[in-house]
Amino acid sequence: MTALRTVLFAATVCGLIGCSTPKGADRSRVSAAVEARFGQPVGPNGPKTEQLIVPERLERGEPLTEEQAVVLALWNNAAFYEQLVELDLTRADLVQAGLLPNPEFVYYWPAANKPFKYLIDFPIESLWLRPLRMKATAAENERASARLTQLALDLIRDTRQAYADLQLARDRVRVSERAVQLREDILKLAEARLKAGDASELEASTARIDALQARQDLTRTGYEIPVARERLRNLTGLSAVTVELVPDAAVFDPHVGTPLDELVAEAVATRPDAAAADHAARAAVERLRVARLGWVRFLGLLDATSGRVTGHEFSPALRMTVPIFNRNQGGIARAQAELDQLERRKVTVYNQIVQDVRTAHARYQQARAELDLLKNKTRPEVEATIKRARAAFEKGGVTYLLVLETNRQLIDTYAREAQLFADLRRAWAELERSVGRKLSSPGRDSVGSEKPSP
Repeated sequence: MTALRTVLFAATVCGLIGCSTPKGADRSRVSAAVEARFGQPVGPNGPKTEQLIVPERLERGEPLTEEQAVVLALWNNAAFYEQLVELDLTRADLVQAGLLPNPEFVYYWPAANKPFKYLIDFPIESLWLRPLRMKATAAENERASARLTQLALDLIRDTRQAYADLQLARDRVRVSERAVQLREDILKLAEARLKAGDASELEASTARIDALQARQDLTRTGYEIPVARERLRNLTGLSAVTVELVPDAAVFDPHVGTPLDELVAEAVATRPDAAAADHAARAAVERLRVARLGWVRFLGLLDATSGRVTGHEFSPALRMTVPIFNRNQGGIARAQAELDQLERRKVTVYNQIVQDVRTAHARYQQARAELDLLKNKTRPEVEATIKRARAAFEKGGVTYLLVLETNRQLIDTYAREAQLFADLRRAWAELERSVGRKLSSPGRDSVGSEKPSP
């Protein structure tokens, strides 16, 4: 009976250890990480059609800000929440790794000259393999948390760039409308001069064709808005909602105050995908240790015979694997190869982060420099030139071809300015995603800027 009590006590202790649920990273960890980097949390529950967040201001037809679009994406995007399930899977693996196997019980019915009555066995090797398996699955859970944080940053980037594309599409329509207006004004002047005998029929016909082409361009650009709107609607999870998505006219003119080398160093040290690569390598190290030891079988046995004193006299025993032929050589080699691959992947991720930051920074500087040049020099010069050309055309001092050329230069300038504003937004979104955090805040690093006024 003393031996039986000892066995029961040991089984109870092992059961408590094996049934304890270890802690792991969950969605709140991802939400806190995203909020610390970009100021917006992730929604607590997966999006369902009846649970979509639709701001009241959108239902009233008010404009959508970029920050609101980001919030909607983080709370409504179904594809992102599909990926979030990976956290639940890795936490389930972590719980499973912490469980000890159940002891097995064998009972023999009484028979003449048969000494065994029942037998209990328990795999003792699970006691020292449990911490190794838990370390491996815990590292996988941390890897999933970091990877999903990076996916959230990618979603923020994609949403902001889709927002920029929608704004660009609307700006292009305004530029096309301005082009139609300018060319129709020129057409009226050409027809007035034709009636007065100061212009030829060819000049009037050319002006008429140019006005028709402008209307054709307006028709084409008008269809770009629904395409851009549907992409933004998909990212914000509003595909099933019929509210109008209209970007606001807020000033956007960011400036980088941190040197490029510091941004690269920060991104390499803090970006979630770099952390995910580190956690994946750590998990591979633990899996290699399990592969080297996991093939061992070491069973503790306790059998009872139909003895003379109590009818179930206990006798301990051991059963273990004899490593003559199989020492899990293939499993060890595979685990080592996976570790080597993941160690090299860390270098790959490092190089990719450096490339991301430097490329995004270069594209930002390109858009910034070209936009400043266009606003400060090109556009004022073109606007002054077209005013002089139109005034001279009304007086008959220049031909229509000169007016037409300056008119095209003005429209091209407006179109290029709208494109550069979109490029600046896209480059800034990519730069912040590459670094892994918000680089400026309104009223501190950002200054006002004039929007294009086609």
